[in-house]
Amino acid sequence: MSYVKALNQVVMEESLLTLCNQFGTPTEYENGAMIHNRGDLKPGLSIVLAGQVKVGNYGVDGNYQLTTVMERGDTFGEFTLYASLARTHHAQAMSDCNVLQINESRFRKLEVAHPEVGVFLTRNLAIKLHATLERLDDILRLPTHVQLAKLIYQTSAAQHTTAVRLRQSDYAERLGVTVLTAHKALNKLVSLSLIRKQYGKVEIVDEAAMSEWLNDNTSLLPV
Repeated sequence: MSYVKALNQVVMEESLLTLCNQFGTPTEYENGAMIHNRGDLKPGLSIVLAGQVKVGNYGVDGNYQLTTVMERGDTFGEFTLYASLARTHHAQAMSDCNVLQINESRFRKLEVAHPEVGVFLTRNLAIKLHATLERLDDILRLPTHVQLAKLIYQTSAAQHTTAVRLRQSDYAERLGVTVLTAHKALNKLVSLSLIRKQYGKVEIVDEAAMSEWLNDNTSLLPV
């Protein structure tokens, strides 16, 4: 069985983006601009149209934990609409980006006019929950180097390349560990001949071998 799967969610198809564009306001954000903060209560749906948006949280010690990076077709804010919940993370422009903002009243009209949008969002939320539960179990069960191998393998599959452009600081943020711990985990995978280091990226030596190694080094069967 393979460990290839969607890392976080399914992007919105162009046909649905076209429908949503009729109900929202495209908003430009400069690189580094905050789109919303953890704890914000204003309900609405956000859809990335261009650029990248990073989602994560700052701890009381000031350390930042990256949760995910969103690109065109990725959505966020569903919890505010379906459950009246506050925002759980900071959303920040990772580059100059364009985000479609649909406020609650406009979203309700969108739902009525195009129920297929609601169907997509509900399915997408289920996929996000599925990925979150998988990630939580990884944290509880797996040593850091196995978590890192799984992250590299899944990212390579999502990007359709064996060479993954992620820095050690990116690994650390994604896994919630120090850069030193990420460095040690990376070297462990190199010593196992699963990956090789390149400038600004790492490359999987043999995809089939890494998949087999992951199957042998996790405590749950893949789903």
